[in-house]
Amino acid sequence: MTEQKDRENKERRFQNWAMRASMPFSQKNDFWTPKEVFDALNKRFGPFTVDVAASDDNKLAIKYFTKDDNGLEQEWTGIVWCNPPYVRQEDGTTIKDWVIKAQSSVESGSADRVLVLIPAYLSNHYWHDTIFPYASHLVFFRARLDFKGPFNRAGGASRNPSVAAVFSKAWSGNGMQVLRMSNKGEWLTEEIWDRETLALRLKNGVEAFGHELEGNKFVVLKGSTANLKPRPSCRKGERICREKLIEQGALSEENGKLVFTRDVSFSSPSSAASIVRAMQSNGRALWRAQA
Repeated sequence: MTEQKDRENKERRFQNWAMRASMPFSQKNDFWTPKEVFDALNKRFGPFTVDVAASDDNKLAIKYFTKDDNGLEQEWTGIVWCNPPYVRQEDGTTIKDWVIKAQSSVESGSADRVLVLIPAYLSNHYWHDTIFPYASHLVFFRARLDFKGPFNRAGGASRNPSVAAVFSKAWSGNGMQVLRMSNKGEWLTEEIWDRETLALRLKNGVEAFGHELEGNKFVVLKGSTANLKPRPSCRKGERICREKLIEQGALSEENGKLVFTRDVSFSSPSSAASIVRAMQSNGRALWRAQA
């Protein structure tokens, strides 16, 4: 009777956690990836040779590491599947540690490819410090994934959207490949997110494109456009720079805008953005990768 009551309390705590309440560490990590989703990812990015965050019941590769093995302390080799614990563990580790391990294992040459299936917490630092700069592929899912397991959430689907981030040393593209898949494992679309070319777009139709150079310098590419008239916050040095570029023919007026007639290098992304916008600008916040 006591065991049944304990289990009922545990299941009740789990359902409360699913509705943003709390639950002990170890009871919310044993979730199993939907078979049709794994099969589609395995066909495209596998075959996976090791599952680094598994249990005896949910392993998805012949070689696997359980919680007792502690996958974070093991060497990852070959083609790695990783659906890590989604909550902070007793030792303080989080999803961030698994993502960093994935990227470093590929960068060091230990692993050929690593796929991590994680929640789409896109505002977290590890997305901007590790995934966006270094991932070769991102797979976004249409609709929530229906994870299985002994503590299956009431209603089935996960309460968070999911993303598969892939790190691969064999990827030869210029940027990141962004794909979409249904929650049933059907591929929908794919495109390349070009990391090399950054864009700055204004609501008035001004568009500029450029690349970062060594030493924090930045080049704005030929054909980019800029605001015609300086704004009140445009500083004296920026006004002089614009005037010189116009005199040299590097900027030419066309259809109410200034057009770059050749590639022009600047001392920083902010300097380039300030010339384009004709006002004081933070280039790090304004130049963005384009799809």
